[in-house]
Amino acid sequence: MFIFNNIHDRKYRKVYPNYDNVIFDLSLTQINNANNVDWGNIKEGDLACVVTSSRKVSTIYKVLDIVHCGEVEGEDGDLYLLRGKVAAKFESQLDMTALLNKFNVVHPKLPDNKFSIGFNVANLGEQLDSLQVKVGQAKVSLSELR
Repeated sequence: MFIFNNIHDRKYRKVYPNYDNVIFDLSLTQINNANNVDWGNIKEGDLACVVTSSRKVSTIYKVLDIVHCGEVEGEDGDLYLLRGKVAAKFESQLDMTALLNKFNVVHPKLPDNKFSIGFNVANLGEQLDSLQVKVGQAKVSLSELR
């Protein structure tokens, strides 16, 4: 699963009204930053979770695609959009750091399971596969969503 840093609460529907299902964006400059090397590993069908300013998570998305939309008025640089569909929900919003600590998640750009500066995306691999989420009324593990 990939985790994305939207702690500035970007409103993707407002910024990209001509694109559906946008869950995250990165500029080419951010993509080329060594802190975001995991962006290059994202593919259709991957699971994704976006963290907001509350540092809480509530939704798991299934990646549809990455769209290059070029430059957008009022935005900075050449932009790429990650699009996804809701795949599952947590029973309640969960604190990102507490959740990652509970599952002993390790990632070099998540010291103490907190975002580092200039960092936007982490591939957590299968570290959260046993996490239970809700699909409708059913509970399933992340590994079952794949």
